Amino acid sequence: MAMRISIQPGVQGNATKVAKSGSSIRRKAWLAVFAACGLFWTVVALMVWQIWS
Repeated sequence: MAMRISIQPGVQGNATKVAKSGSSIRRKAWLAVFAACGLFWTVVALMVWQIWS
């Protein structure tokens, strides 16, 4: 017995938007991680510089 599933045109467009927004959120999350890491090491370097000078 064969079963046919039809998808409405509007449903497929919403799935694409969800996938794009998910990757956008993931990209922003990684950017925040790298920015926080860079800020942390900058603060550490400035503290070491201040202590040793």
